[in-house]
Amino acid sequence: MSHKINNSSGFTLIEVVIATFIFGFVSIMAYGGMNYVLKGQSQLQNSSNQLKGLQLTFRYFEKDINQMINRSVRNQYHDMQPAFVGNEDKVFSFTHAGWRNPANLVRSKMQRVSYELDENTLKRHTWGQLDGAIAEDYFTTDLLEGVEAIKLRYRDQVNQWQTTWPPLNSGSVQQASSIQQYGMPRALELTIKMENMDEIKRLFVAPETS
Repeated sequence: MSHKINNSSGFTLIEVVIATFIFGFVSIMAYGGMNYVLKGQSQLQNSSNQLKGLQLTFRYFEKDINQMINRSVRNQYHDMQPAFVGNEDKVFSFTHAGWRNPANLVRSKMQRVSYELDENTLKRHTWGQLDGAIAEDYFTTDLLEGVEAIKLRYRDQVNQWQTTWPPLNSGSVQQASSIQQYGMPRALELTIKMENMDEIKRLFVAPETS
């Protein structure tokens, strides 16, 4: 009677351990590589969104400042306010012309505009009327997120840079005999510091105003 000898055998314990180690190592490398790729894609998307936001912001700035006019306004308490008011690191407001009116509504073509940095978001506020508008009754457009800081400077009529407008040496608003005596800045310099980006500086030249 003959017996068939089976030469096949299973994996030894050491082979199983080695195979498991290799599989685990390859899996970790694959996961790490995928995680690196996904992280890179996320950073690229964030950078792309920041650039789009910057382009949108600069378009709004350029359009608004090109249409800036020397038209003072009255606030909700009927106090006169300069046509242009700004500080160094948060907000500036002004009047601009050219407010489109496709529906032919009974309203002015001039509009009060304000830019404000609020909790790392640069926002644009607009009011539906010039005089007597309630301060909180505005429409807001979020322009740019991830803003760490902004810095504003205003060039006066003798080409000196000011950090506030009206300039500090021009007297208080209440003491002014004519609110329009402050005039308008000749240019505005905007510096933006974004998350994970270097500072970006732009100069906007204002139109000649009387």
